[in-house]
Amino acid sequence: MKNPPSLAKSDPSAGFTLFEVIMALMILGLLSGAVYSISLAALETSKSVISEQSSARRLEAFLRITREAFLNLPADANLSLRISKSSAGAPVPELIFAETSGTFGVPSLGGGSLILAARPRADGSRAFSILRVQAGLGTDEMERLNTKGDWISLLPEVTRVTWFFFNGNEWVEEWPEGAGRPQLVRLQFTYNPMAASLIDVQFWIPPLAPPQPMPTPTSGANNAPKLP
Repeated sequence: MKNPPSLAKSDPSAGFTLFEVIMALMILGLLSGAVYSISLAALETSKSVISEQSSARRLEAFLRITREAFLNLPADANLSLRISKSSAGAPVPELIFAETSGTFGVPSLGGGSLILAARPRADGSRAFSILRVQAGLGTDEMERLNTKGDWISLLPEVTRVTWFFFNGNEWVEEWPEGAGRPQLVRLQFTYNPMAASLIDVQFWIPPLAPPQPMPTPTSGANNAPKLP
């Protein structure tokens, strides 16, 4: 009976061949590239979601404080729309709140006014911004404030801004000073961060309650029994 052939023993001094080393490095490089691509895609997606959420919250905050400004409009407030010109000659719609308090977080205007304007930006878009204006300013001072005033940006990256006012029968695009108190105000604009979505909102202005007449004394009040 023949003995089975003995298994060949590996040489402990033998190592990997050059081909095996190159293949291992190639596989490692492919795996590293795949992991990097997946991580980069996840990071970009996360940044995009965070940016969209931030833009949506900023839009919501702007609409909320604008709605509160109209809801809390005092009885003696004056609301008007004015079209001014930017330094480049572009038309700038300016909604003017006069004789108000607490509008857009400003406690008091001290007899002045507050301007909500869609101001042009360098990238071609506009930004809703507010500016507090003191009472009694001249034309030159107003022009200086329009260009170098402390404008506070509320909502950037908007385009195609249009205001409408409901006068009881129809929507109009003009509301000059002294026109009274509109029933509704409508705002349309395109918001670039949200895929250039068209935003169309309406703001309700509470009507002024008529003064209540003083109650007249009844005849029974004059015939009340007298105390001894």
